[in-house]
Amino acid sequence: MSSGVLDPTSPAYKKARKQYLASTKSRDKAIEHDWTPFRVAEKRFRARFPPPDLSDVLDLALLNETRSREVQDGRWKGTALSGYREVPCISPSADVAAYALTDHHPGLVILPGFLSPEKQRQLIRWCLADHSKHPNPTNLDVHYAIPEEGLWSLCRRRDNGESLHVQPLRAGDTETMPEEVGPRQLINNTAVSAANFEDLATAQKLPAAPSANARETTPEALLPKLRWANLGWFYHWGTKQYDFSRVTSKIDRLLADECRRAVCSVDWDQVYDLEAGLDWGEEEAGWKTWADDYEPDAGIVNFYQTKVAQSLEADSMFLMFPGHTDGARRSVRSLCNIASGLNLAGKRSDIPDRRPYS
Repeated sequence: MSSGVLDPTSPAYKKARKQYLASTKSRDKAIEHDWTPFRVAEKRFRARFPPPDLSDVLDLALLNETRSREVQDGRWKGTALSGYREVPCISPSADVAAYALTDHHPGLVILPGFLSPEKQRQLIRWCLADHSKHPNPTNLDVHYAIPEEGLWSLCRRRDNGESLHVQPLRAGDTETMPEEVGPRQLINNTAVSAANFEDLATAQKLPAAPSANARETTPEALLPKLRWANLGWFYHWGTKQYDFSRVTSKIDRLLADECRRAVCSVDWDQVYDLEAGLDWGEEEAGWKTWADDYEPDAGIVNFYQTKVAQSLEADSMFLMFPGHTDGARRSVRSLCNIASGLNLAGKRSDIPDRRPYS
């Protein structure tokens, strides 16, 4: 989005408004009634027009004087007046501030700038070159016979003059999930609990069917289509549950150590207390041992292409969701999210308060 679109008096704004009115003139007004609050917010903040209102977006860059020029030159500016409190970092290896969000998000801690630029580059290279290949499943493995060395290595070999192509997979005798027809269907899975864990863990989780439209192609043509790569226990996208029948892959120490460093750097006694009214179940006050026994065992590496992320200009962040349970997790132990160059929005799709954090 160009900066001119942010100025209502500019020709760019007037042109965008005209195009917006023309494109939405015949849109069914009732279509938004079926959207979850998450989808409404996603449409709001990803829309090219009208420019999103960022007055209620927590912008931690405003708290850092060294980023004042960045804020001044940037196209986006939120607020830092409320909704957070600073909590101490107790690890000497974490020379950054930590912020606990207090506005409807108990337990969410943000460590902006936790990863140095050098560490970010190291992790990004690891994600592409070392992690996104066998034995870690990716979204492309369903449709293509990707060699075990992975797409990144194939692209490097192509750069050296080798002629390489990737063959599509075809449906065989193995039972698969039916291929979706029409718009993508959203999945609202049943949240895992002690009562239903056994049933959900043993439920049949069929593999997705390879696309009938996949054709022989080159590695460099496939690389921009890489969307995700699995970490640890396999996450079954068709049911949004973990498939414990599959062999788990080991999480590389490069990533696991950064997750541990982040969890161990926060003084959780300053984030939680037993009077907070949170339902911890069997894991009440479990944060007191995280410094000794926390270890990541599952996750997803998501890749966002330039077209998707071109308007997102946040610094690297390390986000932790201790006490937060997504639909597939039974444990409330720390859930770490590393975001390099992207922003974050909320924690559940059915809660209207979907303000991003930059």
